Amino acid sequence: MNNQPVNPIDTLYRTYVHDLFSYALNLGFDRETSKDAIHDVFFKICQREEIVDKAQNIQFYLLRSLKNRLLDIYKQRRETAELPADPSADEMPFTIHVTIEDQIIQTEEIEQTRQKVEQLLHTLTDRQREIIYLRYNLDLDYDEIAELMKITVPACRKLTHKAISKLKKSPYSAVLLLFLIG
Repeated sequence: MNNQPVNPIDTLYRTYVHDLFSYALNLGFDRETSKDAIHDVFFKICQREEIVDKAQNIQFYLLRSLKNRLLDIYKQRRETAELPADPSADEMPFTIHVTIEDQIIQTEEIEQTRQKVEQLLHTLTDRQREIIYLRYNLDLDYDEIAELMKITVPACRKLTHKAISKLKKSPYSAVLLLFLIG
């Protein structure tokens, strides 16, 4: 029997690593870069454990830290590649990859549903997809999303409303609703 004390940072890592990894992948980063960025965030926490105590919402803190770290990586890569300046350069593309358990994917009906949901989500802008993901997949509130996306709360609500309105116009909106709720 293992009687070693539980490390709170280890517990924190185990609790949130999958959500962080999924978020990083949805921002368009490869698996290795995503893992490295997550480890960078937790390395910073290990160096300064009081960060955890000061955070009002640890999930939000981790998401914001990860996004900031990934944005730094994105900027470094852009500078290295010497790409022309782009006014939207501080924005990273955001895609949602619909994941459904392997045993369900085998049925043709579920695969068709997944394809319809992805097609529907791809009618949204990158920022609209990101806001839908943060609001409905990670259950963040508007204040947290606004801060994470560096927009105002009213702009956050407006962007969410526009995205939902656009999605409601689709004949497959009921399928998407089931996806978001499930």
